[in-house]
Amino acid sequence: MGALRSLPMNGTDSVRLLGRFESGMLNETLRSDVASKPFELALPVRAFFAWPGKRNYEGSWWSSTVRAHVGFESLLEREFLLSADHDKDVVGIASQPFALLWPKDTKGARGHVPDYFLRLSDGSARVVDVRHPKRLAAAERQFDLTREVCGQVGWEYEVFTGLAEPLASNLRWLSGYRQDRFAPPPAAVPVIVEAFSPATSLASGVRHAARTLKLDSSMVQAYVMHGLFTGVLTMDLEQPLTLESELSPGTRQPQATALEVAS
Repeated sequence: MGALRSLPMNGTDSVRLLGRFESGMLNETLRSDVASKPFELALPVRAFFAWPGKRNYEGSWWSSTVRAHVGFESLLEREFLLSADHDKDVVGIASQPFALLWPKDTKGARGHVPDYFLRLSDGSARVVDVRHPKRLAAAERQFDLTREVCGQVGWEYEVFTGLAEPLASNLRWLSGYRQDRFAPPPAAVPVIVEAFSPATSLASGVRHAARTLKLDSSMVQAYVMHGLFTGVLTMDLEQPLTLESELSPGTRQPQATALEVAS
């Protein structure tokens, strides 16, 4: 079954959930065991619409976390995706993961499709809606209903309204290095991590690693930027990123690149 173009009516007295997977469509009354479903693997349940003159900017974000494209319908949703991609606790991301159909007697709302579903490293999950701060009031009822449902099945719920500066600018810059082409060769990773242990400035660590690896410093700096985005290295991203920023080893292990997986 393809993605929905509109939400169907719910003629029952219970919340119903619609999910779309490679194996088929899920359509059932909401129960606590829905939390066991792998919604991080769900296909978008609702079609993305585009028309001439549409104000929202939409597209696909290549996620270094799930190693696939994830859809977005606004620049604010893209900002959320880059933050989730950077978050070391996030291991799965799905766009438009399911539809919630409210009971037939619900006034003023037929149903809701949350923007994203996140699977976290401890196995728990988070449902996310993305909304500009100026549009929060208009969606407050939908958010309250969705938050209540998420609480019933044991999911976290978040309304994302944007990143503060300079975190937003830092992540936008670093996200440009998330692609596999900026990933260091496996043998170079321990050398780069060691160059920032103990913590040292970006400039100093790059110089040290470049000398050890006998590589151009610009190439090593790209490796370091990749490591900062993917969590192999870390710094206080609430501060402006400069050559004097202090970096240290992170907690995330480097992922295998597409080339390494293929070999």
